[in-house]
Amino acid sequence: MYSLYVDDLFTYGCYLGFEREIVKDAVQDVFVKIATGSDKLTHISNIKLYLFKSLKNRLIDIHKYQKEHIPLEGVDPSEEMPFNIYVDVEKLLIEKEEQMQIKTEIEQMLCTLTDRQREIIYLRYVQEYDYIQIAELLQISVHGCRKLVSTAIHSLREKFGSLITLLAFLS
Repeated sequence: MYSLYVDDLFTYGCYLGFEREIVKDAVQDVFVKIATGSDKLTHISNIKLYLFKSLKNRLIDIHKYQKEHIPLEGVDPSEEMPFNIYVDVEKLLIEKEEQMQIKTEIEQMLCTLTDRQREIIYLRYVQEYDYIQIAELLQISVHGCRKLVSTAIHSLREKFGSLITLLAFLS
């Protein structure tokens, strides 16, 4: 299970804006908790979603611990966290120069979105979670989740129009 999910978890933790070493430690903490049996997995229907949610909660706990001067009542788990996506386009599809041009254009497009919109686009289209899973992970309603994805896509289409269609065709 570790080998299957460790890379996705690490990437997600880094996209949330945490330092690489902190993410590595948090991923290890999640798997140690599972391995010691303190967290039974028998009731889990989607292990990948469970691991993502556990990692995000662990990173939030670490962040709270590091920021001792912030009172606990001032921390809202539904508060928007930074979320940055660094896109890598497969080398086999296009040449190196075209890769860099497309990567730059996608990153510029994604930078026009809010942190929450970038995170939800990542979860929906890169991790391929359904709306129910995303809503659970982000602690929002399914309707709110659909609306946020729709708003992000609409915003991208409004600003970049035909380029969005071209990029969808390439993927």
